Amino acid sequence: MFQQKSKSESNQDLQSISIISADSIIKGDMDSVGDIRIDGKVIGNINCKAKIIIGQQGTIEGNLNGNQADILGTINGDIKMTGQLNLLGNSIINGNIHVGKLQMESSVIFNGKCVMGQNITASITPVSNEEDEQ
Repeated sequence: MFQQKSKSESNQDLQSISIISADSIIKGDMDSVGDIRIDGKVIGNINCKAKIIIGQQGTIEGNLNGNQADILGTINGDIKMTGQLNLLGNSIINGNIHVGKLQMESSVIFNGKCVMGQNITASITPVSNEEDEQ
């Protein structure tokens, strides 16, 4: 009835999640096909085709582009999500939001403009890779 995952399948699941720990600082843009969890600080833009989770201690100094996100930390930049954005706990957002769907708890601080709707897909622009251009 229950199928047990092999070690290689479990390792593949873990490899598709990028985790930035609370004691880490990343400077530069990030692109990911898999999920991202950030508990540290990122100074740069983040593009993710899966789910982004910003923990309570997580801080982003840049724009966030992706499919869906749960935010509990601080974002200083614009957010563009094609799917659902969940602003939770004591999160702080200083920037504009363009999103398909938005859920926001009353404890959230949001300073910016919000646009919701179905046509958000066209507004997401991935970070260009300078190596690809050369």
